[in-house]
Amino acid sequence: MMKDCINYSKGCESCQRHGPVQQAPSVPMNPVVKPWPFRGWAMDLIGKIYPASSQQHCFIIVATDYFTKWVEAKAVKSTTSQEIITFIAEQIIQRFGIPESITTDRGSSFISGEMLDMAEAFKIRLLQSTPYYAQANGQAESSNKVIINIIRKMLEKNPKQWHEKLSETLWAYRTSKREATGMTPYALTYGHDAILPMEIAVQSLRIAHQHDLVGENYSQAMLLELEGLDAGRIDTLNKLLVGKQAVSRACNKRVRDKSFEEGEIVWKAVLPLGTHVAGYGKWAPTWEGPFIINQILGMGAYRLQDRDGGNNSSFLQYKILWKVMNMPLSSWKWATWDSLEISSSAIVALAFMVPPAWYCQTTS
Repeated sequence: MMKDCINYSKGCESCQRHGPVQQAPSVPMNPVVKPWPFRGWAMDLIGKIYPASSQQHCFIIVATDYFTKWVEAKAVKSTTSQEIITFIAEQIIQRFGIPESITTDRGSSFISGEMLDMAEAFKIRLLQSTPYYAQANGQAESSNKVIINIIRKMLEKNPKQWHEKLSETLWAYRTSKREATGMTPYALTYGHDAILPMEIAVQSLRIAHQHDLVGENYSQAMLLELEGLDAGRIDTLNKLLVGKQAVSRACNKRVRDKSFEEGEIVWKAVLPLGTHVAGYGKWAPTWEGPFIINQILGMGAYRLQDRDGGNNSSFLQYKILWKVMNMPLSSWKWATWDSLEISSSAIVALAFMVPPAWYCQTTS
């Protein structure tokens, strides 16, 4: 009897519509590790930035190499597909070669026909994260945060000059050690750390002896540096793997299994998360729907179908989906006692458990 009561109470439509969004992960973490420099890039946009720069730049295109953590960025006035394609050609392909993959979100500039044609021409795999799930492109989000924090600290007097500080910001980022690799992006790329202004002022050891290396000694030093670069990159790969495994273990401890089958009925969170439905304000529901699982895409992503059979063009992550509990798809109003598929003993118990207003609605 108690089990029937619990199952019946879980079918309350209002309770489901206003239920909380699960924060714990429902699938194991899928870490991304590229074993060689400049084979995989994470790309994202910062903006719209206010105030705009004195040159009317409103956005920053940011791309980060997964292995070296090298960052390329460019201030732009718009985020058209042509701007993105030009950035990829000039800042990535012409400097570091054609990458294997580029990971982006599903912004219109990244999934346009022009972008797909460019990727097809260069045989680049375009990987898109699911909507409203920034963790899927975590490398880009991490770089964005660091760049914003560095620029913010240099703009106390004139915030409209932020575009002039972008090159200095990239210089600081590239010459600072990254925790994940234990090396600077500059050293992982070129085999040695950049000479900084401080070394000129205090006469570091390599500055003091740079004119003493001539002929054979210079060649020998260069060969040793190249050998050290290979060893450094192997050590970096090992550190990246160990770091990703540690993060995965910590994340997977919090996993609460939640998966769906094709044809299953689900709620979808009102997006973006925290948005209030017009007219309801603070009393707005958390979930909308119902929808039907139309396709399982893997790695916790699903494609939905409307109740009337129309397909939902986007695909969504498990986090913003929730199974509809004990309610038939054909009816979303309060059921009468005659239509309830529960035992008579549960009905007797419910008469004493439910609030009077709710009980009156069920018997009307």
